[in-house]
Parts: sequence; C-alpha cells; structure tokens
Amino acid sequence: MRIEIDDIDKRIIYELDRNSRISEVALAKKIGKSKEAVRYRIGKLKDKGVILGFTTWIDPVSLGYSTVKMYLQLANIPSKRKELIAHVTSDKRLFWLGIAEGAWNAGLTYFVKSPEEFFELKNSLFSKYKDLILESKIGNVVSVSYHDKTFLFKENAEWTSMFDKHVAIELDKVSKGILRKLFKNARENIATIAHEMGVSVDIVRGRMRKLEEQEIIKRYTTHVDYSKLGYELYKTFLYFRCLSSAELERFMEYVRKDQNIIHVIKQISPWDMELEILCKGFGEYNLIVSKLTEEFSKNINKVESAVIIEEYIFPAEKMVFE
Repeated sequence: MRIEIDDIDKRIIYELDRNSRISEVALAKKIGKSKEAVRYRIGKLKDKGVILGFTTWIDPVSLGYSTVKMYLQLANIPSKRKELIAHVTSDKRLFWLGIAEGAWNAGLTYFVKSPEEFFELKNSLFSKYKDLILESKIGNVVSVSYHDKTFLFKENAEWTSMFDKHVAIELDKVSKGILRKLFKNARENIATIAHEMGVSVDIVRGRMRKLEEQEIIKRYTTHVDYSKLGYELYKTFLYFRCLSSAELERFMEYVRKDQNIIHVIKQISPWDMELEILCKGFGEYNLIVSKLTEEFSKNINKVESAVIIEEYIFPAEKMVFE
C-alpha cells in the first residue's frame, strides 16, 4: 500500500539517509521544527514501515576483499528458486541479493579474498543448481558512485565512491565489535556501545573517528522501503562502443544531475556500466533511459534492464569483517 508523506517527512528521510547519526536537535534545526516533532515523525515513519532501520555502509574492500557479481537467468521452477535464495542468503560472503524481472532473475554480489575463492564459490553454486541456472554473467566491481536522494529534497550533490580503494587494513576485536553494532543500528548511542563492549566512551568515539578516516565506514544511512512511497528500483546495464576519459567525465556529470539515478557501478563484465534508478514506474524509467541513450547515442551500443522485486543486504547477518 502506497503511503503519502509531506515535504517535512521527505526532508527527514533525506537527512537521515545522508547521516543517520544526526542528532534530533540538529535535524530539528534543519527542518525548522521542534525536537519532539522530529522524534514523533520518525516514530510514525517507522510505524508505517517506511523507515525499516538505521545502518552503516561499510567498505570491506578497505579490509582486503574484492567485490564480484553474478547475474542469473533462472528456469521457472518456484521450489528451486526458493531453495536457491535460502542457500545463498546463508553465506556470510553475500553482500547483496536482488530478485528481479527483466534481463535477469537473480543478481548476487559477494565479497571474497581471492579469485580462487570466487571460482570455487561459483562452481559449487552452479553444480548444486545446474537445472535451475539457465544463463549467467559475471562481473568484477571497480567502484560504486552514489549521491544523496535529491528526488526527496532538491540540493546539489557530488558523487561519493566506495569499493575503489584496495588495501588490507587489519582490525582488532574492539573495532570489529563497534562495526557490528553500528551496522545493526547506526543511531546506537556511543555510551550504550561502550557499556556493552566493556570499554570507555572515549575509546568508542576514537575508534569510530578512525574507521571514518580510513573510509571503512563510508556512511551512516537509513534503510527505507521506497516502494511504500511509490518508487520502483531498476537496474540498467549499459554496453558502450567506446568511452574516452573525457566522455566518461561527461557521462558521470550527466548522470549526477539526474535525481533518480542513485548509483553508478563501474565494473569489468560483459557490460561496461550499471545504473540503479529509483523512480515512479516504468514510464518515468523509460523516459530517463531514452534521454540518456539519446544524449550518448555515439557511445551506447546496447541497454538491458531489470526491475527489482525483492532485495536482501548482508542477509546472513554475519559481516565479512567478523
């Protein structure tokens, strides 16, 4: 059921998506309402199922992992599809699973330590579901660029990137524990975290600051069910004829200005670029893609699309940094 919200609620979601650790006082100041009004509105958005929780975007690539993707076309065997979902969502290496209709039926993103690990993972999965998987495409993520949800509140936004800094930072038990707690609830009080972990508030605050500086923590954000607000999530796969550095820069500037394009994924795969577009129905989506392909008609050779029906993010609830 679609839920109607006003501009104040949209601004609250926008600010919490940008930084879910923003205080009620600071948020109230931004929207020109009282702290109590802000608290009430957040509570109502949670009660309606619009806000599902507060989480932390963590970049495991900074911890020495690689990001790999699989997109699958599946046979129409409902029982086997359910079995596949249960199987892959129990794997702690799985970062994202998308169930879709269109160019593919299931998209999976894994964090792995080596090509050998992914090779074994893929072979095991394909052997187990050889009668279900009809076709597959494999990709290696280079980077993910994202900006603020400006369709909720109009504001200039720059791209921010993640998954693009391949280092291997070692974390101790305290830092891992802090990450686990912030992943489950990004708005968790620092004093509560300190008490539960048996360390001081200063230690928790200092570790959080360091994790932010190391870009292991990329963003404190909010899990929003945009379908409740009438939005659908589309995946767009772009195949380029050619794309010079100058053309790539022009492309990134163009998509940055489109408020509905929320993620741009560069990857080594059969396609060259992947877009995530959040909009109100296929008509709006088709218009966005038509304008894009017209603007870059000399560059874009082919487009494939899929609409996401269901999403799972870190479904096993076991982070790769454990």
